[in-house]
Amino acid sequence: MQLALTRHNIEDLLPVLVIPLLTLPSMAILLHSGRADLAPLALSASLLMTIGQMGFFVAGEVVSMDRRQQLLDIIVASPASYAVILLGRVGVLTALGILGFAEGWLIAWGVFGVHVPIVHGGLLAATLLATVIASTGTALLFTALLGLAGTTRTFQHAVNGPFYLLGGVLVPVNFLPVWLQPFAPLTFFYWAAGLVRDTLRPGPVEDAALRLGATVGLGLATGLIGMLVIGRMLSRLRSDGTLSLT
Repeated sequence: MQLALTRHNIEDLLPVLVIPLLTLPSMAILLHSGRADLAPLALSASLLMTIGQMGFFVAGEVVSMDRRQQLLDIIVASPASYAVILLGRVGVLTALGILGFAEGWLIAWGVFGVHVPIVHGGLLAATLLATVIASTGTALLFTALLGLAGTTRTFQHAVNGPFYLLGGVLVPVNFLPVWLQPFAPLTFFYWAAGLVRDTLRPGPVEDAALRLGATVGLGLATGLIGMLVIGRMLSRLRSDGTLSLT
């Protein structure tokens, strides 16, 4: 269902088409500074930001769109669980963000001639899966909270950048203020960013299982909270009488 909706709404794919272009300026800055060894950092940032944009912007507006189109009323009136349907739809949208990795890799190779080797392919695949799970859970909570808001853009723009910064997506966490660094592990981006970078570098990856578990665990926790919030949201909409069919 979600793939069919996305196919007829090209705006859903804008992050996949636009965000990887961030590889261009970041890669250019690194190469101009003589730090081609930091190319994995630019590539991992492109990947994680694309997944984040698909989750927080595109998937974050699913409930709001369903309400405006009165699709929410029809689904709630059916025997199916809206929370389960929403989980699948958000997961599909978030998973499309993985295309940002391929685009960023091709841009680095085709434009700058920089080949970023995938040293630990199996671990990278596991990291991408864990990141999609974590981003889906977080996006589910976001879309549940935004479903009750009159406008979503202000909240999305206010949260998105700080979330990337705190997770060390663009700048390593050790460059953040000392008082802010202890909060970084509370975001799944912190664990995912480090893992993606390590899979693109030679040498063993330390504590891979622990970091994968932390990424998935944070996603499952936020996803569970999101499903509870969705239940509360539907109860509130019913009590307010804002669902036309129920």
